[in-house]
Amino acid sequence: MSSSYGSASIEGLGFAIPINEAKTIIDDLINNGYVTGRPQIGISGVDINESYSNYLNVPMGVYVRAVSEGSAAELAGIRPHDVIIGINDEPIKTMDELNTIKNKFKAGDTITLKINRDGTDMDVSLTLQDANADKAGKKNSTENTEATKPKDR
Repeated sequence: MSSSYGSASIEGLGFAIPINEAKTIIDDLINNGYVTGRPQIGISGVDINESYSNYLNVPMGVYVRAVSEGSAAELAGIRPHDVIIGINDEPIKTMDELNTIKNKFKAGDTITLKINRDGTDMDVSLTLQDANADKAGKKNSTENTEATKPKDR
């Protein structure tokens, strides 16, 4: 298949996913209704670029705006206003860098975040949670609700 746009000619492109990856995802979708094992820290953050870093007198990194209740971040002691500046001894400056490194792990893996709190750097150990764990809870609560509903007589 080919197409042309103005003077440009475009050949059809095909994309493929390795069957081992596809099978794992398909099995998760069939069995759970979602893909399991996706790691989650449990923060809402914003990048601190060089200008903000200089203006606010904080290091460049990911400023933690909020911590989700019951999340891995909350359990590890991360607080709003902390600045995440590294993950597993790799410095980070953006949420994209944080996510790229985090996504190399699976839910249940333990990582070390380097944070800056009130001008002091510290290491925090954090066990990643399943990003879709709340969906599993909802599915289980739905199943339990269905099982405990009174039957029509």
